Amino acid sequence: MRYFLADHKYVTVYHRNGEHLLDETLKELEEEFGARFVRVHRNSLVAVKHIEALERNAQGQYQVRLADTELRPVISRRHVSDLKELLKMM
Repeated sequence: MRYFLADHKYVTVYHRNGEHLLDETLKELEEEFGARFVRVHRNSLVAVKHIEALERNAQGQYQVRLADTELRPVISRRHVSDLKELLKMM
């Protein structure tokens, strides 16, 4: 699993072989997976072990570059400093 993205009632999990819809909330997933995933936005959780770097997109927003995928989850301004600290510790 690379990351979870919430959209209305459902959460999509993105993994190596594609994606699947889940009927769980991000809060439930965050509690279930604990420190293996980090919140990067109110609508997404990212697998810590797959984080390669933080990058800025054309609009100036930070995104997470994940291993083995072209997907780049957007990081909210609120979570940027926490992710920078996490990357320093990795």
